[in-house]
Amino acid sequence: MSLINFNNISFIYNKKDPNHYDALKEVSFNIEKGDFIALVGHTGSGKSTLVQTLNGLLLPTSGYTKVLDFYVTGDKEIIKKLKKEKRLKSKDFKKFSNLRKEVGMVFQFPEYQLFSETIIKDVMFGPLNFGMNEKEAKEKAIEALNEVGIDESYYEKSPFEISGGEKRRVAIAGIIASSPSILVLDEPTVGLDPNGKKEILDLIKKIHEKGTTIIIVTHDMDVVMEYATKVAVLKDSRFIKMVTPNELFNSKDLSNYSLEIPSFYKFKRYLDEFGFKNDISNANTIDELVDVIGENYGK
Repeated sequence: MSLINFNNISFIYNKKDPNHYDALKEVSFNIEKGDFIALVGHTGSGKSTLVQTLNGLLLPTSGYTKVLDFYVTGDKEIIKKLKKEKRLKSKDFKKFSNLRKEVGMVFQFPEYQLFSETIIKDVMFGPLNFGMNEKEAKEKAIEALNEVGIDESYYEKSPFEISGGEKRRVAIAGIIASSPSILVLDEPTVGLDPNGKKEILDLIKKIHEKGTTIIIVTHDMDVVMEYATKVAVLKDSRFIKMVTPNELFNSKDLSNYSLEIPSFYKFKRYLDEFGFKNDISNANTIDELVDVIGENYGK
């Protein structure tokens, strides 16, 4: 059973304006529990708009997004239909506090989400907002800060006095402290140096391995290749396909989606172009490719 269902959703910015913008056009696909989804496509393809329908920040103009047992839509006809078929009430389409506990959203430059005077208070905000008492919220905050690798000596520091990578980890801690079942990250590595980028991605991978469903919006195809289990491709506000990273990067139509080829797959293509004899199509990692090359020269 799908955890998330985008059901024929469209979203129009400035709908009443003659020059309105169709950010999403009849998008339909499913995400399963435990997936690590990379959402990719050129700038303006609708990725960020799509993920904001997951917790009701944006309401689809038509169609609906279903997350667990929650329905998100601004389409009055759909609401009427769902009320009748699913026996839902008006409040089911308006109150998203419970949904936002299940769907943690980390925006680009999530350090801009920090606002409290100390790190521990900042991370406690989510649990307190979702009804925990002070003691429970502090326990959850400490647990989340430990998970992202922030030492106890930082707890009483201002979140504005630490490094960019540390700010990003604190911001993620503030989201996971509420124990969401789905974590959505919009360009989580933007602006980070290589070490900071790896630290954040390894952290996200660790969260995924503990059972959280991950949806990551990214333009970095090396990230997609190394971390994602599936890739959802958008183009011109429409959903194109859901594939594995290997299927995507071995396809011949990658340039049609304005996606960069990861360095690993560029090298594989160079080998093919220069007449490398062994079959490298099933080599999906550097180690596997090295083994195939070694076989060639060992003969």
